[in-house]
Amino acid sequence: MTAQDWAANDPEEFVEREELYARLRPVEQRGSEVDFPPIANGLDYLLSVITCLADEDEEWEWVSARDLKYAVLHLQAAAEVLLKYRLQQEHWTLVFAEPGKARQEELADGSLASCTPAQTVDRLRRIVGLPIGDKDAAALAKLAKTRNALQHYGLTDRARAVEARTAEVLEFLVRFLDEQLLPVLPDEDRQRTTEDMRIIRSGLSRIQGFVTRRMQRLRAELESHRNCTVACPHCDQWALVVADGNNKCRFCTVRTDELDYVLRRDTGSNAAYRRCLGCDNHTLVCGVLTAAAPDVPVDLCFSCGKTFPPLKTCLRCNRRFQPHDSETVCAACLTDRVAKEDQ
Repeated sequence: MTAQDWAANDPEEFVEREELYARLRPVEQRGSEVDFPPIANGLDYLLSVITCLADEDEEWEWVSARDLKYAVLHLQAAAEVLLKYRLQQEHWTLVFAEPGKARQEELADGSLASCTPAQTVDRLRRIVGLPIGDKDAAALAKLAKTRNALQHYGLTDRARAVEARTAEVLEFLVRFLDEQLLPVLPDEDRQRTTEDMRIIRSGLSRIQGFVTRRMQRLRAELESHRNCTVACPHCDQWALVVADGNNKCRFCTVRTDELDYVLRRDTGSNAAYRRCLGCDNHTLVCGVLTAAAPDVPVDLCFSCGKTFPPLKTCLRCNRRFQPHDSETVCAACLTDRVAKEDQ
């Protein structure tokens, strides 16, 4: 049916359709040409994420698994497009997996073997000198891992954990756009992004609001467990309560034992678990930060929930002990050594 047919049959409906059509972005209009330069491409992916997650419902629980799936896929696509574009601004060879073998014709026709997400972040930090913090880098790495699972193997995970990780990366990308990409665009190109960024910021605000309201509802429940509450390695919320072996995150409901916690967190050589001085189980995780003192590491038992000041490892028997001063061996070994010296 032609526009004239619509006008003849129902003039009012024709006007409404014309107004709706006029509000569509050029790439959303029927018959439009494919035109997605890097910034516009990244923003389009982010708009898709907002469409999937930030609806007008009061509660985010109603987001479907399918919406979450495509939010993850499109958010990872946005991250790769925007981060690699910034890398390319520094030098076009940096987006190649092997910059020394870079060829401009491969970049032009898109046939290049490009760097991985991890390599992209590393080069932005190390070569370009961008201040991408460890927390943001870890969030990007988790998103890439989740996307790979979805794309190639399938994924089974708790919805709230996926939601929270998605919100964290989305917030980083908005900051990245504001600080690294939009300021260097020509005025005309930057003006074209204004409406898209308004929608993205509004959607991000709603998503963050959902997470905040959930944590506020949990505040009373978590208050009495602050000494044994840690940041959940699945959703990154301070809601994993370690008590009586029932180590469940109150936010995303995922249960985490000491091995899973150690494997998932990024703490280098401190990521170890040993025998607890309280319950004698081999479930004491070293160097843990709790909600009660987020800047003071303690040793936390994932069986009994007790915390201890950071213990030392005895240089003689390799057991953990509580030093009274600057001892390097435990009391038992010290007593044994003294006894042998007296013989």
